[in-house]
Amino acid sequence: MEAQLVQTATTTHQAWYYGVELWNSPEKLLTFPWSAPTVPIMAGVIAAIAQIFYAWRIWALAPNWFFKGMAVLILLLALLQCFTSIVASAIFAAFLTPVKLQSLHAEFELWVSSSFVTDVLIAACMLWILYTAKSQTVWSKSNNIIGRLIGIAVGTGLAIALCGALTLALFATTVGASFQYLPACV
Repeated sequence: MEAQLVQTATTTHQAWYYGVELWNSPEKLLTFPWSAPTVPIMAGVIAAIAQIFYAWRIWALAPNWFFKGMAVLILLLALLQCFTSIVASAIFAAFLTPVKLQSLHAEFELWVSSSFVTDVLIAACMLWILYTAKSQTVWSKSNNIIGRLIGIAVGTGLAIALCGALTLALFATTVGASFQYLPACV
């Protein structure tokens, strides 16, 4: 909860900086406020918290060692994306220049890519575990509840995967144009 408050505050500061402080000063749009590096740091940390929670759920619900291995892989990828966002943002924070931001494109692409792969693995594992549980249950009420959980998992997993894929595609193909933020605005 506190991490989301920090993310909201720093994102609001950044929006204020560009929307109010730099109003009618397009030549200053290539400057960065102090809050600019905190946005990816907080996004990486918050994503890692959620991804690690799902890794734990997959581990707890895993019917075999394959899914336990997938839980470990999800954990490692969640830590990778978290540490990558922190390190790349810390390097950027030392300079706060467009040139330095461009030079860190590979690091930020690794962060976005590993986060996307982690989210897809989580969705796939949860769907498989829930589908297997639904097919093995003998109680109709459990069958209905698991069916609803599958519907929720499909809906949220599809939305997260779609936004992640769009973000990754825009980030990889429009270097320097900042179009990767568009899926978050939808």
